[in-house]
Amino acid sequence: MKWFKNNIEVITGCLLGLIFVGSGIFIIFNSSAIVNFKEIAVNKLHMAQLLDFISIYHYAFIKILSRYIHSLPLIYAAILMIYGLGFIYISRLLKKTTQFDQLIAYFYLLSAFFLFLFTAVLMFEVYDIYTIVYFLSFLILTFYVLNRKRLNQDYRKMHHIVLLFFFSVAYILTQNRIYDRLADNTVTPLDVMALNFFFILLTVMGLSALGNYIFLHRATKADSTDELSRVHRKKRDRLVSDTINHQTNEAFEQLSRQSLKADEKVMIGLKKMRLKFAEWINLKDEDIPAWMRKPKWFKFFHIELLFGTMILILTFIELNNRSVLFNVSQFNVVKMQYFYEWINLAGLLLMVIGYLFFTALIHFKKRGYFGQLLTVTFLFVKIITAFYLMLFKGINLSLFIPPVIILLVLMITPLFFYHLKKQY
Repeated sequence: MKWFKNNIEVITGCLLGLIFVGSGIFIIFNSSAIVNFKEIAVNKLHMAQLLDFISIYHYAFIKILSRYIHSLPLIYAAILMIYGLGFIYISRLLKKTTQFDQLIAYFYLLSAFFLFLFTAVLMFEVYDIYTIVYFLSFLILTFYVLNRKRLNQDYRKMHHIVLLFFFSVAYILTQNRIYDRLADNTVTPLDVMALNFFFILLTVMGLSALGNYIFLHRATKADSTDELSRVHRKKRDRLVSDTINHQTNEAFEQLSRQSLKADEKVMIGLKKMRLKFAEWINLKDEDIPAWMRKPKWFKFFHIELLFGTMILILTFIELNNRSVLFNVSQFNVVKMQYFYEWINLAGLLLMVIGYLFFTALIHFKKRGYFGQLLTVTFLFVKIITAFYLMLFKGINLSLFIPPVIILLVLMITPLFFYHLKKQY
């Protein structure tokens, strides 16, 4: 494990290189099929074994590639392979010397940008104009990585919430679009799953390249002067945060005479709104009846476990219902939508398990806060999107039946808003 941590940037670079080289080899072996691609009636095909499934997915990949590199597939393959070999060479260079770390860091940054851009171009095939929202989200993420030191590190939770907000909006808009197109039969579930495979692969590659940039950029700045400035920044950020947390007009007047960071100005605005709202409500402890007060033994951890377990059970039941599909000896590609729903439910189930894991980790180990925030945000957005599809797009397009989705909304909503308010 220690060796892995010490060589993570080298391993990441080699993996990225191998993926690029493997993609080039795949294009070379299928160049003839890409150039001479012909549509076939996939809706009449049947799958009886794993090999049939792989063949149909292979057809979907060739179909996507033929739209973008139809004319010169071998040239694109050569470019990918050269780029991949460049990653491998850079990784070996990183292992030998730190002389070129800064230059290599910017190479990874540019690679991440182009991977995000290519992801947006590829996803335009299904998501249309809404792909721009995803690309803007990736740009905001890149901007945050480049400027995170100019922000108050005590407000990392707010930074992550803003990033999650943009990606959540992108997800809701694109899911709304994709279900419209599925309902109109302008795309098939097979097309969506094939494109989602590329989306996940390219996104992971882009994030990996961005992660390598962060690691190498930190390494190039790790001198004594930077250590002193980092300590100074921590003291300064903590002082400003403590002053803001006083929530008094005097504290805000004191801060107004200082030079503040962008996120600190946002926090002051939120604190002022909260103060005005509290003054307007003017609710005292004695105003709350004894029977409405929280028992001393009660912890929200109990609600998290209860609701999380119920969401897990309901998701597992729905996933099990879709699993009947695999007991059929053959199923038509038209029924691929059931498999598409099964994949969505399987991903949802993994997120519920992740949420419960991070909840227990926080309770017993006092760590894993941002993992919990990520998983509960994903669950909230996923369930709310399914609820919206049920209301406005029809029951057939929702992952759950109406009573179940309503129950899920009632359980996930308080969990989500509690974690928005929770101090990390």
